[in-house]
Amino acid sequence: MKNIYKFLLSGIILSTATACSSDYLDLKPQTSADPETMFGSPEVANYAVWGLGKIMATQYLSTQGYNGEGTIYAYNGEFPGDGIQFNNKTGWANIAKQNYNSSANTNVQFGWYYYYKLIGNANQILSYIPTEQSPEDVAGWQWVKAQALTYRAYAYTMLSQLFSRRWSDQGANGLQRGVVLRLDTSIDPMPCSTMGEVFEQIYKDLDEAISLFDECGIDREKDVDKRWMANINVAHAVYTRAALVREDWQTVVDHASKARKGYPIMGIDNYKAGFNTANQEWIWEVFNDDTQALYYYSFYNYASSSCSGSNSRTYPPSISKQIVDDIDANDSRLSIYAVPTQEEIDAVKVADRNKRLTSGKYYDRVKNEFAGRIYSTTYIFFYLSTKFIVKSGVGNGCIPIFRAAEMYYAEAEAQYHLGNETAAKAALEATVIPYNEAYTCDKSGEELFNEIKAYRKFDLCNEGHSFFDLKRWGDSMVRKTWSQGGSWISNFAGTGETGGNYGPDAKNNWTLILPNFEQNYNPLVSKVEQINPDGTWQRAGD
Repeated sequence: MKNIYKFLLSGIILSTATACSSDYLDLKPQTSADPETMFGSPEVANYAVWGLGKIMATQYLSTQGYNGEGTIYAYNGEFPGDGIQFNNKTGWANIAKQNYNSSANTNVQFGWYYYYKLIGNANQILSYIPTEQSPEDVAGWQWVKAQALTYRAYAYTMLSQLFSRRWSDQGANGLQRGVVLRLDTSIDPMPCSTMGEVFEQIYKDLDEAISLFDECGIDREKDVDKRWMANINVAHAVYTRAALVREDWQTVVDHASKARKGYPIMGIDNYKAGFNTANQEWIWEVFNDDTQALYYYSFYNYASSSCSGSNSRTYPPSISKQIVDDIDANDSRLSIYAVPTQEEIDAVKVADRNKRLTSGKYYDRVKNEFAGRIYSTTYIFFYLSTKFIVKSGVGNGCIPIFRAAEMYYAEAEAQYHLGNETAAKAALEATVIPYNEAYTCDKSGEELFNEIKAYRKFDLCNEGHSFFDLKRWGDSMVRKTWSQGGSWISNFAGTGETGGNYGPDAKNNWTLILPNFEQNYNPLVSKVEQINPDGTWQRAGD
């Protein structure tokens, strides 16, 4: 991917934006690059598509941590979830407890800005594809269009999870408020569409993308270094995730197997390698290395224990004890987590178990056993996670967007809801047996569903899924402190209106309010479009 940056600097990233500004949907090119030249051939136009990948790994704003997709994973997916605790980062407790969902806080509204930037660029690429094409260029243009449609569908799927309610909330089944459905380069005021209309468009985009991918006969190179590019497997993966959000179980089954075709589950050596470089299991990734270093703005500076940045060294991630307790002790994936023994836990007073450890058996063991997986001055906490290891520099490393494992978990969940428990068990076992040969799923009914959820939480931990999964499941947030049998610091737990334990109807139903800057820019998205407590909604103009 490093070879494309000269093109990116020439304006292939077509639109720019400033958060909380009325011009955030400005679709003018950043430079004087001539679109007719840029889109004179599919080969050159493909660089514009690669620019969409660059948007996913770019520094935004002047505050550390805003880097595109990695920001969504950390700030929206993990901070407010139940899988990863960033230990003594108590100043971010309000984000972790979703207390900003109804505010204009930048940390929770960034997703609107970022995903519409991605959508705006995809729309502009689609608008420039010529209607008259020479026969030798048809396949190339199909390849360009299919990729742009896939990016757009992905962005709308993620936006919906952040800014819309659950698909079946209040029995609405898609009739609740969705997001603004922009499908061209127009920046005219538009009201929100229903959630059903948004997902209808997502499906339509993906159906067309899959057809074009198939017709053009082009695919990205098999080299794992090319997995930042979208292809037919990526389109099927987006379809799977969208259908899961939509509770469209048969569609999940139909696309999950196609998404993971040719992408086998990684072995334990790859699992322990640091999750910073694509391997045979990764279907799609966010690409980042020393050619486009994000330094202290990177995902790794917030989600890794090996980054040299002060944020990650001081507030390293730890997996929740509640997640680990549900996993068979023979699972080799546990080896990337510094799981304390009961003796090591008992050696520390309950009141001190959330604090930084500076001595003792656990401290000595972690410093020795995980020496190659943590930075030399990283603070040591119980259940320290070493899943993400910096690839190079301060915080360089790729991030998986889709892995084959996610597709298996999605299929297991869908088969369960379809009443096909044997198929659900088989899909689950496919993700566990490579790391625990003796594993057999013998559960049924609700216990089977809980087993699927437990292993999904564990396997995908710190990859940006926790909040989104809990939200669509309609599960309550349950963070137990050490005195309650868990490992959560009291700042992230607790009860009450602003506490860290709450049900699916609390915290604005786990839904982010529409940003003020969208309302200021777009008068058809007004406060009348905010979702009422009972789930009702009125479209502007109706």
